[in-house]
Amino acid sequence: MRLFFALWPNDDLRAALHNLAREAQIECGGRVMRAETLHLTLIFLGEVNPAALPALREIQRNTPLPPCSLSLDLLGYWPSNRIVWSGARTVPEELRATRSRLLHQLRAHGHRVSGAGFHPHVTLLRHARRAPTELVRRTFAWPCSDYVLVHSIITPRGPIYRLLPDTLPVTPVTS
Repeated sequence: MRLFFALWPNDDLRAALHNLAREAQIECGGRVMRAETLHLTLIFLGEVNPAALPALREIQRNTPLPPCSLSLDLLGYWPSNRIVWSGARTVPEELRATRSRLLHQLRAHGHRVSGAGFHPHVTLLRHARRAPTELVRRTFAWPCSDYVLVHSIITPRGPIYRLLPDTLPVTPVTS
């Protein structure tokens, strides 16, 4: 299973970010991300054995995110992968500390995860032709108090993200 921990926007924020993506597409080109896929990756886990899900849930329960507010106040572009994104100039200490504790817990349980370069962002466009001319269009306040475990299913039409419930039936994998 391909998994990641993420902040998941509420319906209002998701709609606002999707509208921003459509506006940015007019200027930058590219493919607008589907509204239901908009998220902020906290930690990408990669391929994980389904038998590890109970341990991941335990780590998540033991590493809560204290309530904080993330301000998405930048519009940026990464030319190497042609992505237009909405991000934050400053990251709340609660979010940084939770991510750090989560990385520590995951590594202590044998997960190989990268902690390099945390640049909180929501991908708005893929395959953009150019950067947006305005780096700030509007600011979105994102009240954060939890994060989710997400299963990423790769399909020919793009990824499908399934938020995993707190309790999962786990089928042991035999080799």
